[in-house]
Amino acid sequence: MYTPVSYIPIISNLLIKVNKPCDFNAFFIDKLFSNSYNYFVMAKKSLYFDSFCGYVISVILENGKVTEFNFEKKAKTCAVGDIYKGRVESVLPGMQAAFVNCGLEKNCFLSAEDALPDSVRFESPDKEPVFPDVKEGDEILVQVVKLPVGKKGAKVTTHLSIVGNYLIYLPDSPFVGVSRKIDDEELRNNLAYLAKRIKTEDEGLVVRTAAPYAKRNSIKEEYAYLKNLHKEIMEGSSKAEVGTLLYTDDALPVRVMRDVLSKDVDKIVVGNAELKARIDGLMNLYPAETRKPVILHDTGRDMLDELGISEQILAIASPRVDLDNGGYLIIEKTEALTVIDVNTGKFTGDYNLEQTVYHTNILAAREIARQVRLRNVGGIVVVDFIDMNSEAHNTALVEELERSLKTDKAKCAVSPMSKFGLVEFTRKRIGSTPLNLMIKPCKYCREAGYTKTEEYILIGLRAKLLNLIADGAKRIRLDMNADVLSKLMRLPEIKEEIQKKAFGVELYAVPHRTYHEEQINLRADEFDIPHDAVKIN
Repeated sequence: MYTPVSYIPIISNLLIKVNKPCDFNAFFIDKLFSNSYNYFVMAKKSLYFDSFCGYVISVILENGKVTEFNFEKKAKTCAVGDIYKGRVESVLPGMQAAFVNCGLEKNCFLSAEDALPDSVRFESPDKEPVFPDVKEGDEILVQVVKLPVGKKGAKVTTHLSIVGNYLIYLPDSPFVGVSRKIDDEELRNNLAYLAKRIKTEDEGLVVRTAAPYAKRNSIKEEYAYLKNLHKEIMEGSSKAEVGTLLYTDDALPVRVMRDVLSKDVDKIVVGNAELKARIDGLMNLYPAETRKPVILHDTGRDMLDELGISEQILAIASPRVDLDNGGYLIIEKTEALTVIDVNTGKFTGDYNLEQTVYHTNILAAREIARQVRLRNVGGIVVVDFIDMNSEAHNTALVEELERSLKTDKAKCAVSPMSKFGLVEFTRKRIGSTPLNLMIKPCKYCREAGYTKTEEYILIGLRAKLLNLIADGAKRIRLDMNADVLSKLMRLPEIKEEIQKKAFGVELYAVPHRTYHEEQINLRADEFDIPHDAVKIN
């Protein structure tokens, strides 16, 4: 909590950024009390998870605004880092290799080279590999180190490693390593010393590049989490059948919780009981003092729609982004770069033009940092801020953009403002963008704009159906585009989800050739059934 005395250095810092003394009172009061500024209030995060129609969704809210959104199809293929319970199908002594059945399309390949513990690879890279003592029929745990290619199955190892933000946990390799990207010798020694202090003799740790920026307690908490996660994997393997996927780092809830749970998270809300059980299991792996409440949203309605989050998610696909003061951004992606234009819009200010423009630009800088993270924008971004006369304001604006981008886990680099008032920055995209699954080029305007994908339209249909069913509807008629209906009937995961949620309800779909793809009309209870209607449930 700030005392009146502790405001003095903050006030002094703000005075430097304001040219005219007469502007100070309004400027400082606005910074202190406006909802748009968070100088004295830490942003609280809320996590939301849901899974349906073969997709998994995660949303992160900070102070009521969506700052991160992930929308992924559930993986059906293996990924690097996946841990399976396998059975040795055949051993090839002459090749020091074996084929392992992991329940995948092709048997996995275990070689002597991939069977080496990580400690040997780091400490004695020239050491002759020794193949593990396995025989045909043995049940073993293996981890994917290389994905299948063509007719070849995945390559696996018997020495497991579990990746965190700051550490890689090696449960059976008594070794300590530090990322080669950390080149300061004193820092490397300090990190290695910390790793040796927290681990036991029979296990190993590799310190990752992000560790120097983390608090020591955060590193210790992650070590405890990774250790407990390995323990859960081992306990689960004793009861699992051959071919069971015991762990995947590619699962969306695992990645999101690993990345943000150590920060200021106040609650986790989950849309179905099955996913809640999964989140509860992950939560139990964290130290008791860091665990957060997991709340099941079981009202019968779509969670994101009922909580008002869907509207913010839909806005991700719009090029226009409104600012809190009436200004707005226009975000246009081209093949070479992303261009962002800042406009004052309805905001006219209360004091003078320079202060009005500066206020809008500062808000825009913060919103731009949120939007590039939310949309997972990658590459070069060029921002056309509103022109300002004050050089101090221009400098403060670039500093504010840099400060706002620091909360992004993706690497960003900001250039000084050009003589034309443009600010360039780069952002390294992490993973895929959710927009690829949400929107596609619009065939109605010759691909000049975008429209929703059929899958996203049908997932939105699910939300509307849930609301009608929750209101007591027993018969529902859907009037929709004929091609979208055809897609619905060909997508078993979405069709089965809709049938499951509409259990006990008569559900009819009527195809229309003249309807836009996004147009869906719903009627409840009293309606006629046309001859071309398709009964879904």
